Amino acid sequence: MTSDTAKHAEIQAFEDHYAYNGEFMHDLLTLLPEGYTTFENFRPMAFFRKTLPLDAYWIAKLATMQQEDCGACLQLNVKMALEQGLPKELVHDALTGGATLPDELSIVYTYAQQVATGGEVEDSVMAQMTQQFNLAQLLEFGLCIASTRVFPAIKRAVGGTEACALIDIAV
Repeated sequence: MTSDTAKHAEIQAFEDHYAYNGEFMHDLLTLLPEGYTTFENFRPMAFFRKTLPLDAYWIAKLATMQQEDCGACLQLNVKMALEQGLPKELVHDALTGGATLPDELSIVYTYAQQVATGGEVEDSVMAQMTQQFNLAQLLEFGLCIASTRVFPAIKRAVGGTEACALIDIAV
């Protein structure tokens, strides 16, 4: 199997495992192999978690994805969060606006959405985040939030909205 053939097989396995349309990845690999290599090298940043608790990490990712995506990438992240052990109740709470999350996660949800929209983070939100998390963790949130935005942007850049049809998110 050639290197590209093996990579296409890896993408297909990912698609099959998560019931996700990864056509943009196949296209990137076929049409712009160097771009795919760059994308491949980026992926570890997208899933980097060293100091953040699992629940805070995934709540930030889900809150960000709700700002960025119309459905398929959000569903993918829901599946990944559940697969890594985030309780269904927390996923459900995040998907319904975050208001019913425990206080320490509700602030993460609000923070992630404010950061993801590119506006100012409210002083009160930032104060709570700096009380709850250290600088390394805030930086890790930055990586989490910024990297979450990349995947839907790539899909939208190539008109991939047909793969992004609004869907009912399953938990």
